[in-house]
Amino acid sequence: MSRGSDALHEPAAVVLRLLRADDLPAVLAIQRSAYGDGYQESAAVLGRKRELAPAACWIAHAGQMAVGYVLAHPWDTLGAPPLHAPLPALPTGADRGFVHDLAVMPAARGLGVAAGLLARVCAWSSAAGHRGMRLVALADAAPFWARQGFSPLPVALPAAYGDGACLMERLR
Repeated sequence: MSRGSDALHEPAAVVLRLLRADDLPAVLAIQRSAYGDGYQESAAVLGRKRELAPAACWIAHAGQMAVGYVLAHPWDTLGAPPLHAPLPALPTGADRGFVHDLAVMPAARGLGVAAGLLARVCAWSSAAGHRGMRLVALADAAPFWARQGFSPLPVALPAAYGDGACLMERLR
């Protein structure tokens, strides 16, 4: 894909692999592409999530281009973690996986990137023995997550998640 292009010109096979620390610049670029300036988190915040749960963080490539990522970690039944703040530690006794972020570049939508990343995180969560998965769906993403089997929970969220965001859960 050339700089400034809005679509992948030649679809390439999507390859998923565990996220490494040196992938964070690509993650930040995907994040900006997917969300604009509204939900940018720093490399330090995202990198900390990768450090705490390296087996739950994946990146997707189409050819040589990073096109999507997912960051997840163990969590408990208490609401959602704050945005823009590194997690000091994971909760003890965590019984759920928490999808902190799953983003795909607009040019790669429709290639199965999100489905592949979600499948990897669900496999990780299942192997960890979690009861299910939780996430915060931004207002425009709730229908996508509902199609993936997630249901809204009546929980107030920090204002940083924005109007219309909701906590969602999918139990096993």
